[in-house]
Amino acid sequence: MPNMESRDVAHLNALTVNEACKLSGFGRTTFYRLVKSRKITARKVGRRTIVLLDELEQALKSLPLVGRTA
Repeated sequence: MPNMESRDVAHLNALTVNEACKLSGFGRTTFYRLVKSRKITARKVGRRTIVLLDELEQALKSLPLVGRTA
């Protein structure tokens, strides 16, 4: 079985928490805070938590822009 760290995340539809954090730049604490606040939708597969790549991208796009007020 190949090492999970060597997976090419650019071609995946679902990411582990570690892969989602690495790809987004979020730390695990920030990632789980965004899950808790429902800004990122996480799913369970057995004991593993995954996030769909499309939903991670949507969450990143919904973050506030720097220097702009709502």
